[in-house]
Amino acid sequence: MHAFSLPQRRPVLTFFIALLGLAVLDIWGVRDQAWLLENLHGLRFQVNFAISLLAMAGLLWGCRGMAMRQRRVAWLWIALVAFAYFAQAAYFGVYRKYITVFDVRFFLQDPWMSLTLFAENGETLRPLIVAALSAVLLRAVMQTPAPDPRWGSWLGVALGTVLLVFISLNWYGAPAFQTAPIAYTGTLIRATDIRTGKNTTSTAQRPVVPPTTRPADAPDVVWVIGESLTTQHMQVYGYARATTPHMQALQKANQALAFQDVLATSPRTMSSVPYILSGLQGIDPTGMIYSTPSIFNYAKSAGYYTGLITAQDFQWRNVDKLFVDKDMDHYQQGTDFSSKVNVSVGADDHVMFERGVKPFLDKATQKPNPLFLVIQMSGSHTPYAAQVPQDMKQFLPEDSPIGVNAYDNTVWYTDQFIHRLVNEVRAQRPKAWIFFTSDHGQDIGSGTRNKFHGSLTPDVIHVPLLVFAPADQLNKLRPNVAAPTAHADMFATTLEVMGVKPVAPIDGLSLLHPISKSRLRVSTSYVKTLHNDPVAAVIFGDGRRYQIQFDQGSVLLQDETTTIPYQELPAEIRALFDKRLLGQR
Repeated sequence: MHAFSLPQRRPVLTFFIALLGLAVLDIWGVRDQAWLLENLHGLRFQVNFAISLLAMAGLLWGCRGMAMRQRRVAWLWIALVAFAYFAQAAYFGVYRKYITVFDVRFFLQDPWMSLTLFAENGETLRPLIVAALSAVLLRAVMQTPAPDPRWGSWLGVALGTVLLVFISLNWYGAPAFQTAPIAYTGTLIRATDIRTGKNTTSTAQRPVVPPTTRPADAPDVVWVIGESLTTQHMQVYGYARATTPHMQALQKANQALAFQDVLATSPRTMSSVPYILSGLQGIDPTGMIYSTPSIFNYAKSAGYYTGLITAQDFQWRNVDKLFVDKDMDHYQQGTDFSSKVNVSVGADDHVMFERGVKPFLDKATQKPNPLFLVIQMSGSHTPYAAQVPQDMKQFLPEDSPIGVNAYDNTVWYTDQFIHRLVNEVRAQRPKAWIFFTSDHGQDIGSGTRNKFHGSLTPDVIHVPLLVFAPADQLNKLRPNVAAPTAHADMFATTLEVMGVKPVAPIDGLSLLHPISKSRLRVSTSYVKTLHNDPVAAVIFGDGRRYQIQFDQGSVLLQDETTTIPYQELPAEIRALFDKRLLGQR
């Protein structure tokens, strides 16, 4: 470090050079240029990044002279900052975003799996360079003397700490608009489940659904929500491999109908599943979901025997508090079937069937009421290889736990599950309706940076929707098989089948009635559950896609190069969002 003789002579200049260098590393070393062109503008960025830099400046100011006074502490500080830069750069290289709370929890649950995924998909050279340079710059500051009184250093640290806590609680922004170390620290803070928002678990404001006299022939209804399932790898949707032979056979026998153009409410589980169960679609930055009756509330009002059985950890981020209430007669989650359930791998779907679904169906036969059951699968969640027992794998070898063969095995395993479920339900309830969809799709081996899911690309936001119902009912649905449909339509159709009228606005359309080919649909994670990303995709009936950046007030058009101001959108499109931005229906 002899090259750094400047600190001894001009400590203030060195401080500002180091701060500038760390900022440049963040902008040009961690993030990629394409991302910068898309996002490095707008008030949200400017405000958050300025506050983030100010926090860094305060913390750095207090570190001057530390290398001479407290060498061990200084090296620990250098190591932590360097690691933050390394982690953020490595993660950004794969996902084009900073590390989230979910990623931290994912790592803590299974560090080895996280490291394996990084080794197979990430880059190491650039993150190592960024980390090394950040360490050099930070050490240069720590080697400078601190001529001002001791209270000056402590004041800088105090200011930096206050600002760090302030922005870590996600004020007006997200980690993508902070410097790498600050964003990393903020994520760690939020990973401890610090809650400062409103209505994180409250359902007190939900309207009461009055008792409803259901039709005498109201059928049993079962929903199955798969996980990370894309139509691109389903035989029933045209995939070359025999991944869904049973679904294919049922459709040929006129016992199932596969809808062709179905939009996921969100590209993320923690947004899509709550909104599937609430009948919502579109943005919800103010948390309308907390004052919206769930499908269980409606089913119970019509006298249905209700249940929710999930192979996943449904307590993650207190999602269970949204739906598990007095109107749910039966509830089981992944930890009831396996002690190894974590945020990435749920219980084995077929174990869930044997220990949860089948006993529920058997018990329901003793009830005079029809049943309504929601089943959430572990399905095709990454790592794919962990979702299917070794002796059940059909496509070998699995060269990678996230490879195509491993993924196709999960699709085949899901098909076996649906086959068992349909047979079990039909044996007891021949007129039952069964809906099968997925929370979102998945990007499989496309070579893009949009790995797995979370992006608003077609493979991620387009999902399967299969309806298993009596032939006469399927014929009523058939005119909409190619219509622009969405997750929320499953909710609206179910209410009609149950004979229940909504007491609050819902965003879906019943599949039992014609749906216009010009219908506009929205997929977004701009919702107040776990994710609150201010981005949404508007999908036109003809397949065109506009992507809206609400924080920047801009719209990326179909060509993915032309950008226009949000206010230049036609009023018909802005009407999908303007009221929601204000928390209005």
